[in-house]
Amino acid sequence: MIIKCPECGHQVSNLAETCPSCGIAIAGNITKCPHCGGIMLANQDVCPICLEDVHQSSNREREDVPTPAATQPTTVPAAEAPAAQKPAAPQPRKHRGLWATFIIALVIALGVVFVGYYFYRHTQEQNELYAYENALQSSEPAVLQNFLDIYVAAPQAHRDSIAAHLERLKQIDLEWSNAMMTRSKTALLKYIQLHPESVHVTEAKLIIDSLDWVQAALDNTLDSYKNYMETHSDGLHYDDAKMNYDKLNERLVTPAEEQMISQLFNSYFSSLAKDDESSLLSTLGSVIRTFFNRQNVTKADVVQYMKQLHEAADINSMNFLLGNDWKIDKIENIDTGEMEYAVTFSVDQRIDRNDPDQERLATYKVSAKVSPEGKIVDLNMKKIVK
Repeated sequence: MIIKCPECGHQVSNLAETCPSCGIAIAGNITKCPHCGGIMLANQDVCPICLEDVHQSSNREREDVPTPAATQPTTVPAAEAPAAQKPAAPQPRKHRGLWATFIIALVIALGVVFVGYYFYRHTQEQNELYAYENALQSSEPAVLQNFLDIYVAAPQAHRDSIAAHLERLKQIDLEWSNAMMTRSKTALLKYIQLHPESVHVTEAKLIIDSLDWVQAALDNTLDSYKNYMETHSDGLHYDDAKMNYDKLNERLVTPAEEQMISQLFNSYFSSLAKDDESSLLSTLGSVIRTFFNRQNVTKADVVQYMKQLHEAADINSMNFLLGNDWKIDKIENIDTGEMEYAVTFSVDQRIDRNDPDQERLATYKVSAKVSPEGKIVDLNMKKIVK
């Protein structure tokens, strides 16, 4: 007989060992449902067609069971018997297996939803707590405002704390704006003192560094550059300050150098007064660049000048008295790159002579340059009229 395979529904002989479509065993492995007569597997407890339990009797079988004699109704005469009795209404089939499956699935679904909601709420709370702690540590107003905008349902204590922190940052920003408007070192130092953790502290220090450097460069002294380097050991202009300091220090005239120059000109003017040629020449450099504003002067020209001072017959003696108004600077020779000395001072010439009508006293302003070897290379004198 040809049947439908209870597994896949493919037509197959009931004597076939297996279904040629799905491979399930057929011969000896199938049976008929006692309720609906449908073909089903022998090991199934519930008919897949009518969904009845195959181990329970059908309504029809229960109706065919004879009533025990003790319970048989007495025969009623035909005249007295009811016309006809209606058969009992069939009882609805109970699909207890399906209901049980549905309830279990519903319970599982509710459990999944509950667990998912729990983890969702837990994650949200953790995210809010992390954002709250991060905002508390932040000094950026945008971060705090972002927390208030996103976490509207956050605990009120958290929102109040962040709002108060935001107001403090706004006040700090206002104070920073005021300090920037004045551009005052005093105002910037006060801001740093009041708000050492502010994001503007670095910028304030850079501005102070710039202000101090400008003042040091304007003063252009050893002390100004030294003070800048001590105050700003990591300043942006430290290298420039060090370079300028070294240049000024290189041009600083030491007491020993002052003494050397003083002795040099005392020797020069003493030689002039005594008409001592050898001593005079020892004070002069190998090249005399200018002498009384004349260029290309030789040592012989200087000696000739000395001789002229003593030409007058009425001169008995003379001497030169150097003043205390010395000014000595170190300057760089643009031709050689060496440092030489620029010297200015005043000198009085006193002449002892017989002719009372001739000049006995004259004051000169001396402007000279001295080589690194300590020799006179420029000498110019201008008489001061009194």
